[in-house]
Amino acid sequence: ATPSPAILYGLCSCEQTNTDGSLAYGCLAMDYSPEITSITWKKDKEPITTGLKIYPSVLNKKGTYTRSSQLTITESEVGSSKIYCEVRRGESLWIKEILDCKGDIVPPTVILTQSSSEEITSRRFATVLCSIIDFHPESITVSWLKDGQPMDSGFVTSPTCEVNGNFSATSRLTVPAGEWFSNTVYTCQVAHQEVTQSRNITGSQVPCSIGDPVIKLLPPSIEQVLLEATVTLTCVVSNAPYGVNVSWTQEKKPLKSEIAVQPGEDSDSVISTVNISTQAWLSGAEFYCVVSHQDLPTPLRASIHKEEVKDLREPFVSVLLPPAEDVSAQRFLSLTCLVRGFSPREIFIKWTVNDKSVNPGNYKNTEVMAENDNRSFFIYSLLSIAAEEWASGASYSCVVGHEAIPLKIINRTVNKSSGKPSFVNISLALLDTVNSCQ
Repeated sequence: ATPSPAILYGLCSCEQTNTDGSLAYGCLAMDYSPEITSITWKKDKEPITTGLKIYPSVLNKKGTYTRSSQLTITESEVGSSKIYCEVRRGESLWIKEILDCKGDIVPPTVILTQSSSEEITSRRFATVLCSIIDFHPESITVSWLKDGQPMDSGFVTSPTCEVNGNFSATSRLTVPAGEWFSNTVYTCQVAHQEVTQSRNITGSQVPCSIGDPVIKLLPPSIEQVLLEATVTLTCVVSNAPYGVNVSWTQEKKPLKSEIAVQPGEDSDSVISTVNISTQAWLSGAEFYCVVSHQDLPTPLRASIHKEEVKDLREPFVSVLLPPAEDVSAQRFLSLTCLVRGFSPREIFIKWTVNDKSVNPGNYKNTEVMAENDNRSFFIYSLLSIAAEEWASGASYSCVVGHEAIPLKIINRTVNKSSGKPSFVNISLALLDTVNSCQ
């Protein structure tokens, strides 16, 4: 038979870096005859003698041979060097350079968002969310500055989560309202692959004078609107004088009048509530809260209605699984529910385990934040679970309610079987994946 040369293919693991930080290179010699003498590896011009696997030759139906070899080496050992596979038969030598297995560097997109002035005033603190999205490799460092000086407390950075081969993370800064309303500049710094990105945000002025009675109307919860026949409107009167009277009307129709005594979240506030039909709320009717007291020269009025939404956007919901190394090493794991691209901003997120509601104390939802286009919103929910529950095969569902969802409710369910293997072996099985991985 006429001798035929070896055709060489360089292969990389489709999972790029393995969980132990090593890289897997493959060398595939095909369609040669007669048998080759050896397959060897070199880093630049230096022979490699460790981390090698040489597989037996396979005789193909057309009378030629196929043989493969695998090299496992750490990313630090490779450095900037080139990796070569050499195949010999007698005095014949074929050499193949294996392309970089370390993967492309993808810089993160960094987005800085804040809670509204109304939320800051009512909750007495401001929340700033630094979202670090779609980066590779995984390692990043996040730090915060206050007027250019490093901060060592007041923020929490989440573990990275893998989505479609890239990584994402968030860092949340909490600032007391008194500090926020002083034009202080806060900076989120993200260092990735020796490149640092900075995003600044400036605290605002106090939105209203302190001391005057202020009315704030709260709409019904989105969960009530989507699931119940009646909904609750809430009128919060801050800096309220003792014995203040609160009256409710729908258009000009009286609904309720009372001396408000139910305390609000603050010591100087009271609240009054009224129940109305969900249909009346959805109709867009105007509801008024009228506050009167002998110390007020004239009654104070505020109104609320459900605003018409012209740009309904259905949310995109995904559940991010805990990293594989956490599953085996930690007592508690975290599941993250990422809800993006929805409008309007009203939404609710709950969790269930095996179709039973999870105690709200076991998960934390972020504030709803505007995305870059300021026309859609996103929110995260982080659920803490025991590692043994996850290992038992329990199914966890992120339940999301939003008016743009056709059935109003959508859920995403995961369990331990939802995960993907963290690495693949390069062996003769790679014969079927030459085209996709070379």
